[in-house]
Amino acid sequence: MHRAPALAAALLALSACRVEPTPDEYLNPRNPAQVERREDEREIAARVSAFSEALARGGQADAGSVLLATPAAHVFGIGLNEGRPRFGPLGVAAAIADLELPQGAVARTPDLRVQADGRGLAWFATHVEVLPVVGAGGEPQRLRVSGVFIQREGDWRLVQLHLSRAETPEPTPPPDAIAPRPNPALDAAPREGG
Repeated sequence: MHRAPALAAALLALSACRVEPTPDEYLNPRNPAQVERREDEREIAARVSAFSEALARGGQADAGSVLLATPAAHVFGIGLNEGRPRFGPLGVAAAIADLELPQGAVARTPDLRVQADGRGLAWFATHVEVLPVVGAGGEPQRLRVSGVFIQREGDWRLVQLHLSRAETPEPTPPPDAIAPRPNPALDAAPREGG
């Protein structure tokens, strides 16, 4: 006889409870998908660093081969080949040859960003600073480089590459060097009646 009210009270109490999923860090401290994605990002970062170092050494063939471009890889850049795209490993080699970088230099990638999606697609973006060693001559060069990789049969292959010189805008003159422009509305004589 007392079972019905007790059962009803238990059901009401149970319906008021919230069930929250257990956080992943308690279930699986090493999420295999995240670990694999980080490893993919490290591999792409290592390739981009090797590409930059080969550019700085003057090893154009090495720089192109480290990227493993697909035959249909789309290669383009501002100021290269009059803006027309090139394709494949030969397109990568031709774009690198157009850069006319100093040889025997040191390369840096100060802002390299790599992101992999875990489904076989990754991209990178960086500035490559090519700094001539002391006494070697040549001017420091700064390039903007970005690209997209896909993973096929376990290998990351380049499918798109953008190369361009990083342009630096003209410095802004100090405020006191800028002459004020006349304002025609202030120069007009006051009108009568108005």
